Amino acid sequence: MLLGLVAEAGCEAVDLGIVGDDEDALEVTLRRAAGECDAIVTSGGVSMGDYDVVKAVLSRIADMRWMQIAIKPAKPFAFGVLDDGTGRGVPVFGLPGNPVSSLVSFELFARPALLTMLGRRAIDRPRLPAIADEPLTRHRDGKTHYARVHGSFAADGRYHVRSVRGQGSHQLAATATATGLAILTDGDGVPAGDSVDVIVLSLG
Repeated sequence: MLLGLVAEAGCEAVDLGIVGDDEDALEVTLRRAAGECDAIVTSGGVSMGDYDVVKAVLSRIADMRWMQIAIKPAKPFAFGVLDDGTGRGVPVFGLPGNPVSSLVSFELFARPALLTMLGRRAIDRPRLPAIADEPLTRHRDGKTHYARVHGSFAADGRYHVRSVRGQGSHQLAATATATGLAILTDGDGVPAGDSVDVIVLSLG
């Protein structure tokens, strides 16, 4: 999934594979990535508190910031710089391991940064005001929720959205049908018929 997102952003993606829970092997892979690539994107190992080999290695070899962001999904995120051995700092984007969280985190944080590195002026996905054809529910928790939705233009000329089934951060199959992310600010959600801002991933 991440390879496709990186390529869709206009970057050349290099797949360095899956590295097991071996600190030495992971360090070798990360240093190789820093030497060969202009940016590094990792998935997994960014949650606060728990030991993880990714966090252990990056904390030791890179200048990292480990964050908890008030969004759902994709609360944990890490960003830092890893020296490539010549004094060049290579940005590192640490995404959550759950696939949907990883997608949302990439879209909100890594993709705009990569496009900036490419010299693009338009770095954000288009946003549209949409009509919720069904309630987009959530609970109050102090976070902004990004609900996966499927949208299309209707006969009234307005963009209409419905929730995809399965909003869990592990439910990638349902997310594959999503064409946008509805932005649900803290509260009780959006009733059917009300307007909601949507980050458009594709015009389905």
